[in-house]
Formats: sequence, structure tokens, C-alpha cells
Amino acid sequence: MADNNFFNNGNPADGGYRNTADADAQQKQNETVMNAVAATSAMQHGFGLGSGMAALGAPAAPAEEGRDATMRFNITIGLMLLYGFVVNAILCFVFTDAVMAVPAPVAVIGYFVLAFVGMAICHKTENPVVGFIGYNFIVIPMGILLTPMLTYVRFETIRYAFCVMGVITVLVIGAAYLYPQFFLSIGKMLLSCLVIGLIAELVLWCFGLTSGVLDFAFVGIFSAYIGYDWAIAQQQPKTTPSAIRCAYMMYVDLINLLIRLIRILAKNRD
Repeated sequence: MADNNFFNNGNPADGGYRNTADADAQQKQNETVMNAVAATSAMQHGFGLGSGMAALGAPAAPAEEGRDATMRFNITIGLMLLYGFVVNAILCFVFTDAVMAVPAPVAVIGYFVLAFVGMAICHKTENPVVGFIGYNFIVIPMGILLTPMLTYVRFETIRYAFCVMGVITVLVIGAAYLYPQFFLSIGKMLLSCLVIGLIAELVLWCFGLTSGVLDFAFVGIFSAYIGYDWAIAQQQPKTTPSAIRCAYMMYVDLINLLIRLIRILAKNRD
């Protein structure tokens, strides 16, 4: 049987809802969450463009920063991304009941406030400890926001979406490594496409409609953003605070990509 939007109808313990009203209410909440996370990506990239992490305008790494420094820098980014996903998994699958007790409006508003504070901290500080705290201001609210969305999703769908996300990430980062100037040149275009997509999705949401085409469009946008952010990262000074800044930008794009893939896969699952 095909999934109903994200989920199956049926027993909640089996990955479904008790009734159609539950499914409709959860679907509206899911769409609100997706819009909130996508809006965060638009906000962070606008913030990044305005703070100097811009295409062709990013400060170049000093000449003395060689291959070892670059490797440590990239490993730090990778570890920060892994940490973010591990924290999200713990919140979603270990502390499910506690997180589900948080009212949806509180989760959404709290996420926006804390994410904005976290972004500001990451961009302003050169202290790695303070930067890590700012990173958690983004990661932990994200986990709380995603938990109600993922609770009723089959684990096989999440796992498959995560694998697809991993393949896309590797391919896009490889392309960004080979063609950095191309990715550095598309930042403003991607931001424009993201804002247009968000507006279109919000209009559809107001009329109670959804569009699979927009889901695929967002997959393309966030995939390209991963390459863009990676290319930007390689232009930054190879410091830990800089790695944290780059990691949080990639992290939000990866989360956006993951939830769009889950939605597509769940809709088309037989």
C-alpha cells in the first residue's frame, strides 16, 4: 500500500494514524515544519552573504594553510555534521515522549528564536567553545522540531532517504571540488530560487494544497546549496570557529534535503 503523504493510516504503533483527522492535522504540522526549516536556510544564507561568507567575496585562506590544515578543517566540519545528526536521532528516537510533549507552536517559535541566536553566535565569535554552543542552539531545537514529523515514518524510509542524501552529498561535494568557481557563482541565484519556492509553497499551503514538483525542486536547490557551502568553506580561514560556521550552514541544508527526500519516498512507496 502507498503511504498517505508521509505515513500510513492505521495503528500508530505500526507507523500510522488512528483516523484521517489525525493524519490531516499531522500533515499540516509537517508542512509547517518543512517551511520553517526551509526558511531557516534562506535566512542563514542571506545572513552568510551579508557577513562576508559570500561567493567570490569570502576571505581566502592564508597561503601558509597547507594540506594538513585543510584536512583538519574538513574533518572538523564532518564531525560537527555527524554530531548534529546523532543529537537529532537521540531526540527523535530516544526522548520521543518528552519531545512530543512540547506544543507545536512552542517548538516552531522556539526553533526560530534559538536558531537565529545560534547563527548570530556562530558568525560573531572566534571562540570555538562559544561557537559550539551556538551550533547546539540550532541542532537541539531542530531535533525537537523534527520529532513529531518522523515519529510515524517507517524506519526503512528514513534509512533509505538518509542513504540517498549521503550519495547526493558525496557527488555534489565532488563536483564542488572539481568546479568550485561554478558553485561560488550561484549563491544569489540559489537564494532567489529558494525564496520563490517558499512563497509558492506558502500560497499552496494557504489553500490546503501540496505539490510534488516543489519537493523535487527543493531537492535540487538544497543539493546545489551543499556544493555551494562546501566551495565557500574551502575559501575560509582554516580555524575551528570557521569550521563550525560552515558546518551549521551545511547541516541545515542537509536536514532540508533529508526531509524532502523522506516526503518524496514516502509518497511513492508501494
